[in-house]
Amino acid sequence: MNAGKLILLAALTAAAVAANATPSNTDEAIAENGQRIVAAERAAALQPWSAKDSEVIVVADTDTARRIGGQVNARRLHQAHLADVLGAGAGAKPAPIQVSDTDSARAAAGQMVHQHALLADYAEYTKQASIQ
Repeated sequence: MNAGKLILLAALTAAAVAANATPSNTDEAIAENGQRIVAAERAAALQPWSAKDSEVIVVADTDTARRIGGQVNARRLHQAHLADVLGAGAGAKPAPIQVSDTDSARAAAGQMVHQHALLADYAEYTKQASIQ
């Protein structure tokens, strides 16, 4: 519940700042908005997962099956991402990709970017944990 309030407060603050800011052009405004959205998503991804609907769902038809399936998938994705972040922070590294052509070079570069993003998320996670 506290994470939801924190995210709502961050969104309201961002909206208030955006209302007072006057970017020089539309592209700049779109870029700034995109950066705020990415920052909010990153902060939300590092919070403990909680179901949106806390009541027990009884699967009786297709709609409820989809709903429970969505919750299960969201929880698994969140746990997998958090495990990747914590693993990167603990020093776990993926097997290096041997570069032999442009495709493998792109894959190796993507792997490096992903690893740096995980380390940045870990730094943010430890910063949030030290605040709480």
